[in-house]
Amino acid sequence: MTITPSRRLQAHHAYGRAVDAFEPVAWRPPTAARFDSHVANDVAPRREPAFSDMADGIPGWLTVVLGGVVAALAGALMGGALHI
Repeated sequence: MTITPSRRLQAHHAYGRAVDAFEPVAWRPPTAARFDSHVANDVAPRREPAFSDMADGIPGWLTVVLGGVVAALAGALMGGALHI
């Protein structure tokens, strides 16, 4: 499409700039209502496990052993600090 001087003047009067008259202005992004906001591989929501649910799976002997290891490390650190 060629722009003649008369069309350029019409565009300038209508849009302020001749270039703006020939820009595509009819497109706009689609509305969000057209799209489903869920992910395609979304599964049913599950309850997040509570701390008591996670603690039920720990055997009793592991608690005693980890407590002993922490106490030994704390004693070694305190002994090293008192040695200085």
